[in-house]
Amino acid sequence: MTNQHQTHQFPLVDKRHALQMGVDLSALKPGRLVVRESSQCLRPQQGYGYVRALWWLCLEDGRTAISVPPGAGQAVSEIASDVQSRQDLFDPELAERLKAPVNVALRECGLGDVDRTWADLCLACNARLLRRHKCGDCRRLTDDTIPPAEGIRLPTHCFPDGIAYGVVADGMVVSVAFSHRTGIMEDLVADPGIETAEHYRRRGYAKTAVSAVVEHVTRAGGEARYGCSPDNRASIATARSVGFVPYATSMVLSARGRTGM
Repeated sequence: MTNQHQTHQFPLVDKRHALQMGVDLSALKPGRLVVRESSQCLRPQQGYGYVRALWWLCLEDGRTAISVPPGAGQAVSEIASDVQSRQDLFDPELAERLKAPVNVALRECGLGDVDRTWADLCLACNARLLRRHKCGDCRRLTDDTIPPAEGIRLPTHCFPDGIAYGVVADGMVVSVAFSHRTGIMEDLVADPGIETAEHYRRRGYAKTAVSAVVEHVTRAGGEARYGCSPDNRASIATARSVGFVPYATSMVLSARGRTGM
């Protein structure tokens, strides 16, 4: 299986990224990089209040897209031309170089400077790849009737109609997985978050909860996207055990959004 074929297994994940970035990923050819100025970089993320002022996405097949605020395109393109490998996206020096033109563009639009940067690995899964785990008593969560174990935060923003599953033990939710509420293709692309109480780890509960979230969305014809730090081996192992495969490498420079946008 080629990298191109593997990446193109996920047209819905592609489409959601395209809507979020303001870049038509389906029109990109492998080996090509495009820098697009987009008003999407000025819009606060639903429920979080920050903007992805720059979003650099290197897909596994070599397609690369960078979304930036209006006015930052040329300067960012010049910096991007020096990047030799997707591993450079984890280099703090690259993020520092990118901040300068992005900050200028943000100020012109009435926003503050970049206040956070992060890079992660992105994996994706669909119905064909999914491996369902069934360790413990896993249930869909629609309210906070069952109390969480110490260290667990229930995803109340997903109640009652969002996608959230928890493993219950000793009368508590000891592991929970949920799909972030992005406001974009929520019913077709799950973006899981996961928490497991310390004393209940290494029992397969995280795998079970995450696979339940993926099964929920893929049962309706959807796909799932999973992001984590490249240093988080436990998180990567959980994703891979459920069936996720490499999809992209991502870098984000974020800033606080302007209220009322």
